[in-house]
Amino acid sequence: MSLWLLFKDELKGFYKSNVMIILWIGLPLLSVIFYLFMPNPDNQASISFITSGIISSFGGWLAAMMLAIQIIHEESHHVYDLFLIRPVRRSQIILSKYLAVFFCVALACILALFLSFFADYFFINKYSSALVLETIKSLVISLAIISIECAAGAFVGVMVSSVIVGVILVVVTHNISSLTIIMPLMTKPHYPLLYPVVVGISLSVVFLFLSIEMFKRKQF
Repeated sequence: MSLWLLFKDELKGFYKSNVMIILWIGLPLLSVIFYLFMPNPDNQASISFITSGIISSFGGWLAAMMLAIQIIHEESHHVYDLFLIRPVRRSQIILSKYLAVFFCVALACILALFLSFFADYFFINKYSSALVLETIKSLVISLAIISIECAAGAFVGVMVSSVIVGVILVVVTHNISSLTIIMPLMTKPHYPLLYPVVVGISLSVVFLFLSIEMFKRKQF
């Protein structure tokens, strides 16, 4: 069974889940509502900028939580005992779950920003190159945080066997991943778009590598 087939199978399960419905519908609406009720509407940030922050914070956390809990549940119900009878590499199982969750949440992020552009147009009725660049930077930061949190969720799911412990560790990794990306950006580095890309890819690879190695050593 190839990685592509596993990915499609995982994707079907994730995009139909209640969490993804919340991400695809609830968060964009929440962003607009939050925008409308902010004081001083003439001086507030764009809806696009607000949406990217909400998606990266809540979306990444929910994705990591969903991924970690799913792996813990599947392992406790001996799902992998049947799975690994087939010629399936253990690395493909972890990668397919990570890619499916990341793709779903990234799509939700892009969809929310797309809708926010229309909201910005109707409520602010103006755009500038600086605003577009800021929105693109926010999208890159959001995707970097989501990637790290999805990989960290897989790591937590493989590492622990308790849902409660897994939830606690996901909260910890959520704060670490967000601070790792956002805090250095407050110092205004020379390459604000390159930094989150490099850090996001690097930490995601580290978490996925540790997840796969630990998963290979488990006895099923």
